[in-house]
Amino acid sequence: MRLKLWLLLAALLLSPGISHAVTCSLSNVSPVNFAAVNPLATTGPTTSMTFNYSCAKELGDVLAGINLCFNIGNSGVSGAIATRTMSSAGPPASTLNYQLYQNAGNTVVWGSQYQTGTTFPMVQLTLLNLTPVTGSLTVYAQVPTPQSAPVPGAFQDSYTASTALVTLNVGLLAPPTTCGTTVAATFPFNVTATVVKQCNVSYANNVSFGSVTASQSNITSFNTLGVACTSNTPYTIGLVPSNSNTAGSGAMKGTGSNTDTVPYQLSSTAGPSGTVWGNTAQNTVAGTGTGSTVAYTVYGTVPSANYTPDSYSDTVTINVTY
Repeated sequence: MRLKLWLLLAALLLSPGISHAVTCSLSNVSPVNFAAVNPLATTGPTTSMTFNYSCAKELGDVLAGINLCFNIGNSGVSGAIATRTMSSAGPPASTLNYQLYQNAGNTVVWGSQYQTGTTFPMVQLTLLNLTPVTGSLTVYAQVPTPQSAPVPGAFQDSYTASTALVTLNVGLLAPPTTCGTTVAATFPFNVTATVVKQCNVSYANNVSFGSVTASQSNITSFNTLGVACTSNTPYTIGLVPSNSNTAGSGAMKGTGSNTDTVPYQLSSTAGPSGTVWGNTAQNTVAGTGTGSTVAYTVYGTVPSANYTPDSYSDTVTINVTY
């Protein structure tokens, strides 16, 4: 009996163990590129990157299922999933917010099994033979806008093999439902964007002189317009009446058959002798963008109201050069 026991133990020790050898690979991993970004836009740009995966078991492997967890963790710039940002070298240096998502609707952030409170794609595969099982996943991305901080230039963020990786968990009869710790593949990639110079006229309020009598002179009024330009972007604002006068001297027209016109002068400071506001290098108003709307006051002066009683108006074009 003692001899049989020893022989049985020896037989068990010499028996081959159960194999769990799986090979996975990724292809078509490329940069997530936003190309040109206008940070003043009301709707942020989107882009995506689709990559392929392939997994196969080796000869003699008896397992039937695997679970893959596709992780994109902390970025190289922000160091946090919730506040992903790209950076530019400048000068001056600045940042551009963006986010990576699991869905085309850009509502489910792509996270990592190593970051508590985040979610990530899990893929269960059944490996019945030696034929590789393949599929694809898409990384969706969006830059939220408007943003005031970004200075025009090139921006980039990066994910390394230690933050963009696929973990593997193996099962004997069916795919597991939890992530493993074995790294099956990595997919380092960059996120890039180019912030372009941009200016917008946010609003323009009419300058109204109200009801006046024919005996009045040097009638003045004012109102405001708003201009937003990307940070650190120099710009000038020019005003052009409908008669194309570049010195801000226009004429309001009446209605119907009335041929009278009422002259007026635009200025950047108050009063009849205010600083002329026109559309030449010498009489425009200059500024430097902050990424937010800046208000400017437009003054108007009517030298005389001695014209046919009527309603008079004119249209002024705002030219922002940057």
